Amino acid sequence: MAVTVDISLVQFPLVWLGAIGVVAVLAQFKSRMSGLAVVLFSCGLLNYSPFEIGALSRLYAGDVAIAIFLVAWFGIAWFRRQAAWSWSSLFQPNLVNRPLLGMAVVTPISMLWSRLHPDPSVTYNFPHSDVSWATAQASQLALFAAMICIPFAVAATIKSWKNVEAVVITIGVVVAIGTLLTAAALIFGFGSSYAILGATRAYWEQPWDSSIEPLTALLLPFLYSGVLFGRRSLSSYWLICVLFVLCLLGVVLTFSRESWLLAFAGLFLVSALWFRRRVTPAVALIMIVVLVVSVAFSGAIGLVYHFYNPDEVYGLERIYYYATALQLFATHPLLGVGAGNYQFFDRSYTGEAGGGIAHNQFLTVAAETGILGLILLLWLMIALLRIRRKLLSSQGCADDSHYWVKAAGSALVPVWIAECFFQEASFVTAAAGGGTKVVTATVFPWVLLGVLFAACSLGQTTAGNNP
Repeated sequence: MAVTVDISLVQFPLVWLGAIGVVAVLAQFKSRMSGLAVVLFSCGLLNYSPFEIGALSRLYAGDVAIAIFLVAWFGIAWFRRQAAWSWSSLFQPNLVNRPLLGMAVVTPISMLWSRLHPDPSVTYNFPHSDVSWATAQASQLALFAAMICIPFAVAATIKSWKNVEAVVITIGVVVAIGTLLTAAALIFGFGSSYAILGATRAYWEQPWDSSIEPLTALLLPFLYSGVLFGRRSLSSYWLICVLFVLCLLGVVLTFSRESWLLAFAGLFLVSALWFRRRVTPAVALIMIVVLVVSVAFSGAIGLVYHFYNPDEVYGLERIYYYATALQLFATHPLLGVGAGNYQFFDRSYTGEAGGGIAHNQFLTVAAETGILGLILLLWLMIALLRIRRKLLSSQGCADDSHYWVKAAGSALVPVWIAECFFQEASFVTAAAGGGTKVVTATVFPWVLLGVLFAACSLGQTTAGNNP
């Protein structure tokens, strides 16, 4: 059996990958929901490229799945178009259309400006790769286009509240599998030399936690909200409960300060909504005071020192990355250094020790697209906060029978915005390590945003049918 596996899988991996790819493609064109499932599984669990050199070494299964999913979405909309078909009808709803359209204009302009006016002190190439600057910029445009199209494609895919539940469960299954794999890595010693707070992080050659790390914190509000508010409306309520426990375990196993803080914020926001519906303000205030006093006298505050002690954790070198981004923004204030070009300047400024990106969405956008891109990013954040306010309003996107979606969405938006202070969580950049791999992790918040878009549409339809 060992010889057979070696010959079949190791010696001829492309044959098996090709067969699996054919099945995945057929599943994507079978239905929109199955196509979305292929995207979620491939982006969450297949962080692997069978090619070791060349441009194809930066191409991952999730990239191909996203491309096919978007082509199928656009193709179906095009061939089924009616007299009223238009671009505005394709990109529905229009809650964030204007800032996204602005970014779609500024991004290529910044790239063109960097080509016409390159910095003479910077070498625009990759000393460790044969991928050209033109290829990197083409990848940047493709990555950006995929990100801004994903939420609208997901919203068009979801046709019922049952589909909303199915998408959340599918992502939960992806997280559950990743959690079990990460636990196995710790148990059987497939860890790395990176230790934080005395524990070795699960880090494979193609790290599972690279997708699990941000995804667990973003999905947790949906599962937790389903546990608290979905007892009567969710058909798979107990499955949601199991996935919530595994997702919570996945957050712990990331050993990531960012994931822990974001997960705590999501749980706190959803819990606050639960208390607001069931507890009077006075009682809630007393409970908060008791909690704060308990934390203060329990010694938990002393753990904060260990949480950020350079001798026990790593990652504090990002302060230098922030300084580099601010320097690039100061020297290229209008259009930045060009989308996807951060890595070239970072290497020229700081050498091989550079981070390649700022690990901060706001600073990276400011450095790569200048003040115009930063203004548009802030505009997008304001638009997302408007979505949150709409969700919580009496005329929100979902009725009370689906309040769990309201609560989850209202927690997702601030958690997603907070994540942007820790990494490039909204707009991917080709400067990030791994080439197009970064899109496989960044796609998930956009998918969840598409779920909120669909909830808005379904809620308005329900309100129209029940005046």
